[in-house]
Amino acid sequence: MTTLLNPTIELIEQNPEVKSFIYQQIAEFEHFVTPQTVVAVVARDPRKLALQYETDGREFTREGLKKLYRIAIVLNEGGAKAEAEGVHEDIFEAIRLAKDNLMQKLVAIQDSVVSQQDRIIEINHYLQHPVLH
Repeated sequence: MTTLLNPTIELIEQNPEVKSFIYQQIAEFEHFVTPQTVVAVVARDPRKLALQYETDGREFTREGLKKLYRIAIVLNEGGAKAEAEGVHEDIFEAIRLAKDNLMQKLVAIQDSVVSQQDRIIEINHYLQHPVLH
């Protein structure tokens, strides 16, 4: 679906370099997803950040916002959803930022679920039962 209002969608759908880069980036989520997880890369309108930037006191121009790429990566499974955005003048950097931001969220969730004691038990298990080849 391409529109004149959001040419980023066309760039994501039609450019093989961008598609390849997206696949490389989302491959890094392998340890956080299951086969049922739906991964979506979404192009959002950067002009809609104007109110947020204004509220945050960030300097911007409407013309400057038009030049940005705003990319979100969304993981969805069984009603649970995790997402993060990246915004940058370079589409590759926007995709990488979205991936990095989502990875930070996923690691934080994992750290809150897996306790320090669980980690010590796992480490000791591997130390006591070395794998022989």
